[in-house]
Amino acid sequence: MTPQRITRFIARDFSAHSSRDRGVERALEGLVGNALQAGRLAFTLREDTLVAICANRGLATELRFQQRELLKTLRAAGFEGIEQIRIRLTNTPRPPQPTTRLERREIPDAARRILADTASSIQDPGLAGALERLARAARPSPKPD
Repeated sequence: MTPQRITRFIARDFSAHSSRDRGVERALEGLVGNALQAGRLAFTLREDTLVAICANRGLATELRFQQRELLKTLRAAGFEGIEQIRIRLTNTPRPPQPTTRLERREIPDAARRILADTASSIQDPGLAGALERLARAARPSPKPD
């Protein structure tokens, strides 16, 4: 008999807990969005307490001044029963979110012509417009001399 994976037992609870924490962070993003995105702040819920994990004392002080506003915002977002906020200090509450770089992609001339021809033969104006925009959007960049 092979042993059961531990994730079988904790996956559902962990998923519910982490989605609830993400919901809290989305609700408070308007007040502390820059610190969340920079990885200097994280939130978690423990029963009736919101725990804010801060990277520095300045941010912790700012959160202490905003406690009422944070609790009011959470109640308005549907998180009832949160009575207090605890603030913890640590060096890095979470790694910063990576910034994605968009690559400029090129569509060959033949493919652009096919997109334009297809757009002219489609009766749905929304889809035809999208194909035309796609054909125009990915033009090859001019080559340096």
